[in-house]
Amino acid sequence: MPRELHAYAYVEAPFDLCIRLLAENATRVLQQATDESAEQARVLSRPLAVEVGGFSVSQDAVIEVGEFEPRQLTSAVVPLRWHAETGRLLFPELEAELEVAALVFDPPLTQVTLRGTYDPPMGAIGAGADRIALGKLAEATVHRFVHDVADQLRRLVEAIPEDERLWSPPPG
Repeated sequence: MPRELHAYAYVEAPFDLCIRLLAENATRVLQQATDESAEQARVLSRPLAVEVGGFSVSQDAVIEVGEFEPRQLTSAVVPLRWHAETGRLLFPELEAELEVAALVFDPPLTQVTLRGTYDPPMGAIGAGADRIALGKLAEATVHRFVHDVADQLRRLVEAIPEDERLWSPPPG
């Protein structure tokens, strides 16, 4: 049975500048948010770790980044596929969308939301492990990732000089 994950964070920055950064290079923005190095374009690496019942559960994950997609005047998404770097049979694969949406224009407030689903691996055994530990690992990792992305967007927007803040999307 698919399990849903949902996490969100706020960025005190203008929506148009946040999506400008994602439209220009979503992979770079997300990579900088993870603070890890990637060897391939459009693929990120992220450590997964959580404490459960006194035990530490950890695994490296690969995040495949899809193409930036404007959805409406006030939202855009970046599709993501998230899976364990090794031991893929033991860890689920997450299919998700990272949405960036305008909430308030003055003062500017943008919301970053990740919505996704995964199927626990290994049938009933995997479903049990998901309830005990892996589900908590997935939730904690997604929550941390979304907050890291929001923080990175805020830092990148703050670094844009005032005279370069006007932007219109490229034709196409």
